[in-house]
Amino acid sequence: MIIKKSLFFIILLIELSAGCKSNLPGVHFAGWDYDHMKNVKSDLKNSSSFYMPAFNKLVSDAEAAMNKGPFSVTYKSVVPPGGTKNDYMSYGPYWWPDSTKPNGLPYKRHDGIRNPQSGIDHEQLSNLINSTRTLSLAWFFTGDKKYAKKAVQLLRVWFIEPETKMNPHMEYAQGIPGITNGRGIGIIDVRGFYTVVDAISLLESSGEITDNDMSEIKKWFADFFTWLTTSKNGIDEDNYKNNHSVAYDVLVTGIARFLGNDDYVRKKISEVPSRRINPMIKSDGSQSEELIRTNAYGYSVSNLRNFFDAGETGLKVGVDIFSYVSPEGGSVRKALDFLIQYVGNEQEWKWQQIGGFTGPENNLGLIIRRAARIYNDQIYQKLWEEKFSEKLKTDWNLLVVPGFEYK
Repeated sequence: MIIKKSLFFIILLIELSAGCKSNLPGVHFAGWDYDHMKNVKSDLKNSSSFYMPAFNKLVSDAEAAMNKGPFSVTYKSVVPPGGTKNDYMSYGPYWWPDSTKPNGLPYKRHDGIRNPQSGIDHEQLSNLINSTRTLSLAWFFTGDKKYAKKAVQLLRVWFIEPETKMNPHMEYAQGIPGITNGRGIGIIDVRGFYTVVDAISLLESSGEITDNDMSEIKKWFADFFTWLTTSKNGIDEDNYKNNHSVAYDVLVTGIARFLGNDDYVRKKISEVPSRRINPMIKSDGSQSEELIRTNAYGYSVSNLRNFFDAGETGLKVGVDIFSYVSPEGGSVRKALDFLIQYVGNEQEWKWQQIGGFTGPENNLGLIIRRAARIYNDQIYQKLWEEKFSEKLKTDWNLLVVPGFEYK
């Protein structure tokens, strides 16, 4: 009897420990690194910390975010085809009215030239993503709960309150007037939910999200995950031949991490080499489906970021895509090196880039910083320090994703 009672208490202790662990911030992060964030928070006690400029910018942005919102898909004048403003809606960004037609229909495509009228709900969505990220991080690094309280208010409006919440689907994303109400490629509009789920996981420990809030939010994401993985639009995006499918991987595995479904994450990231790297990255590191775009450099960098984000999520569940080399010789590292050769040598770029190089090159700089750590490569580290460290010192990514340690 004594042995049985002892065994019972041991099992109970293990279960309680497991339960506590599952509620720790960062346990289910998709992209952020909780250990790094704790190290940064400690390092910020030093006024000369490498991370201080990024922290100061974060707090400034958070103060601005305190006076913004709430945000909702219902704050639009147009009613989506489903008959309710609770449905997310946007038009394809590169589609324009046909000036040769009296009513402008059907729209015509002009790749790389963004139609400012196409967003509809996209600005509200972007504001939600950026604000919740900024406010959650400001709470974590300052300890001031006013930021967490504001972030939770925004989340309730977008995901919980019946009058304003977004329905958990993207049926009417990136529609084309005169052609279709929505397309699978419109799912990329919510790629930023990859950071929103990490923000929610972080906020869970703030005390500002009630158990009912978390239950409702997780139900929303569970319903959305089901739609993403079973709907025609979701399946279309999963099977797309360019950056869209890799962005889809980032999104669905991020949500799966949030929901505690690491088995799905392992399966999905394990498919990246055969389904994404093999067909998308050539032996020289070029990404042929991105090079055909009018902003070929920007799209190549963007998809490389998709690979890095998916890869970092994979590492959290024991799957490594960074060391994979395809039968043809392509790899994530080859794709990185292909783009690095044009840093400061934009005149050598042989493809179109109508949108300029500054933005994409800065995004590449952040990838190079991560690559230095992932590949333990001093050459990448030197490039980051010489070309990017100073001009990107205020970027929020420095606070949540590690490079080499700065002391």
